[in-house]
Amino acid sequence: MVDDDPPRRRRMTRTAREQQLLDVAEDLFLTAGYERTSIEDIARAAGITRPVVYEHYGSKEGIYLACVRRARVPLNEALQTAFESSQDPAEQFARGVDAYYTMLEGDPSRWRLLFSPHGVLTGPLADDLLRERFRTTNLIADLIEAHLPDVDPQRIDAFAHAISGSVEQLGRWWLAHPEVERATVVGYQVAFFLPAFEAMRTSCP
Repeated sequence: MVDDDPPRRRRMTRTAREQQLLDVAEDLFLTAGYERTSIEDIARAAGITRPVVYEHYGSKEGIYLACVRRARVPLNEALQTAFESSQDPAEQFARGVDAYYTMLEGDPSRWRLLFSPHGVLTGPLADDLLRERFRTTNLIADLIEAHLPDVDPQRIDAFAHAISGSVEQLGRWWLAHPEVERATVVGYQVAFFLPAFEAMRTSCP
């Protein structure tokens, strides 16, 4: 006797469902924007009901923050690897910048998720997003501090934020000038970094 009953659909594991929701939400945030994306949109695109989204991420803010955190992990890992690949600060910085711009070149949409302006966002979500960005900036500060242990930590922290901001802004410029090779953009950024770094190093007691 032939069993004509259709096979039962296997339930997703919690981890698989979370990743599916992040994939769907990230695509919607990038195509429609944060403000125009709703929990209903995410649930519909994932083929589930809204309570399932709430169960996993609590709110639209929660799933957006999870998308940003997931996207930032490979960037921070690439920066850490670049920093650990050499003891020379110029080479460390060049490799770190190259890792950053490699991500931008390979996946500009995800880069925009990480670095698009969030000025319209306020409250806890804006604070959480700022903390996520500071995690990357802290990696830069750690690199600088390892070579300049006698420099005021506040000065190093400020310098790390200036570097982070300049790398991001140069990335925006590069998106508008895609004909420029990545190595050239990296060279521009290194040329900006080294004089200021050397000035701090020579001013150490």
